[in-house]
Amino acid sequence: MFREVLAEIFSAAQSNPVLWLALKHEGEPSDRLMRFGQRLRFGAYGLAFLFTLPTLPNLPDNLFNGFSVWFVALIFSYAVSFGMDVIYVLAARFGGDVQGEFWDALRLTLLPAAALVEGKYLNGQRRVWRWLAAETAFRHFLSAALLFMLILSMILLSPFWTFAAGWLLIIPTALLLFAYSREPLWRMRAVVALSFAAAVRLRDDTMALLTAIGIAFGVRLLQIIFIVTLPQQGRLIGTASSSGNVLLGFLPWLNLYMIYFLFFGIYRHLQFRAIRIAQRYAEMGT
Repeated sequence: MFREVLAEIFSAAQSNPVLWLALKHEGEPSDRLMRFGQRLRFGAYGLAFLFTLPTLPNLPDNLFNGFSVWFVALIFSYAVSFGMDVIYVLAARFGGDVQGEFWDALRLTLLPAAALVEGKYLNGQRRVWRWLAAETAFRHFLSAALLFMLILSMILLSPFWTFAAGWLLIIPTALLLFAYSREPLWRMRAVVALSFAAAVRLRDDTMALLTAIGIAFGVRLLQIIFIVTLPQQGRLIGTASSSGNVLLGFLPWLNLYMIYFLFFGIYRHLQFRAIRIAQRYAEMGT
């Protein structure tokens, strides 16, 4: 579960003394965190398989007639992810890192501000790693259960053409579920970066926590507005396609871009912006 990302954090400690010192005093060994993630992932796959078994007798009907169940599961997953945003902010614990004499002493060293920010930021990611692994395992469970049911349904339907045509559904679904399972990592990086930038800028633990959580909530509000207005967007796209207007023909592509940006791209943008703000105020010393 994100083994390569966790390995990058620990390997960065070899060239970043701030991160090396943090890992020495409070860090868990990387192999312990990796084993924790592996156990959660395998447990999620096992539970997904056990969840699928009772549906085997009437699997195709259970899958295609159970849209409401999957819709509720998606809504619940979305609610859990917002709760995880708050947990990431709290678990990163940046308030004590940027207050007091130790932070001031670090800034007086010859280390560049970028190294200070990178070390603290990566250590914040390490602190929330177990929470990230838990959220990702939950998404792996939902994704694996849906894929198992899709694949088994195609097999039980028997005719070769049905099975072959099923892959036109399975492959796009698998790609979407892959992005769905990776999204917590991108979101965690952005939220942790926001938390760190707020702590460096405000130098007040409570205000920094509220600011980071408020920005995360603002992103969620934009996403909810987009989801709620999907029916109106669908009607507008339908009108555009029937009108033959070339300019309105770009609306479906604009809609796809908005989906990407609001649910994925915005987190990368917030991450980079927050890191730049943290570096600027670390150089200023305020």
